[in-house]
Amino acid sequence: MNLGDWQKAFAAALAKGETPTAVDVRGMAVHVNNYRSQLVACLRDTYAKTLLWLGDDAFDAHAARYVERHPPSSWTLDAYGEAFVTWLEDAYPADIEVGELAWLDWHLRQAFSGPDAEAMPVRDLAADDWDRVEIEFVPTLRFRTTQSNAVAIWRALADALPPPPVAIVEGGVGVRVWRHGLSPQFASMTSDEATCLDLALAGASFGEICTFLMPFHPEDQVARIAGGCLGAWTAEGMVRSLRH
Repeated sequence: MNLGDWQKAFAAALAKGETPTAVDVRGMAVHVNNYRSQLVACLRDTYAKTLLWLGDDAFDAHAARYVERHPPSSWTLDAYGEAFVTWLEDAYPADIEVGELAWLDWHLRQAFSGPDAEAMPVRDLAADDWDRVEIEFVPTLRFRTTQSNAVAIWRALADALPPPPVAIVEGGVGVRVWRHGLSPQFASMTSDEATCLDLALAGASFGEICTFLMPFHPEDQVARIAGGCLGAWTAEGMVRSLRH
C-alpha cells in the first residue's frame, strides 16, 4: 500500500471510528477523539446562538451524532455543517424556532466568508422602462420564510438578553441574510417583502412583481410597495445592478 492509499484508509477510519490494519488501537483512539472533538467544536462555533438556545448537553449530543454520520467533504471547516440545519429541523419538528435559528447561524457565517461583490449605490437606482427591469443581487444574499419569532430570539441571544418566549408568526414573513462590505447583515421581512424578494430572485421583472401584487392590494399601492422594497434593498447593499 502506497502513501496515498494509507492516507485514504486513515481518513476513512477516522470518519467511521475504526482502526486500520497495522495501526495501534490506543494511538488511533487519540486521533479519533481529536477528530470528532474538532468537528463538534466547529459546529459549536458556527451555530453559536443555536447552542445558547438548546444548551450545551442537548447541542453536543446532536453534534456528536451528526459528526458520526457526516464526515467533512471540503478542504475548509468553513464549509462543514450545512446539513446540520436539516438535522435539527428533523430532531425538533414541534420546535420550529430551532431550525430557523440554525438557518440564521449558518447563513450569517457563510455570508461572512462568501464571494465579494460591489453593491450598487442608491443614486444609480434609475431606469427608462421599469416594467422590464430585473434585479441582480449580491451573491451572499439568502432568504427564507419563517414561522416563528426566531429572529427576535437570535437578536436577544446575541445581545446577551433574556430571549422572548417562542411565538408562532402567521402570514408568510421571512428573514434575509447578506453581507454589506465586510459585515454580515440580516433583517426580518413582511409577507409582502418576502413575496417580492422571492419573485425577484426567481428572475421576475419589476413590472411582473407589481402584476403579482395587484390582486392583493389597491392598484395605487402596488408600485409603492414594490418600489419601497427595491429602495430598501439598494440602500442596505443587497443590489448589485439593474438589467433589462
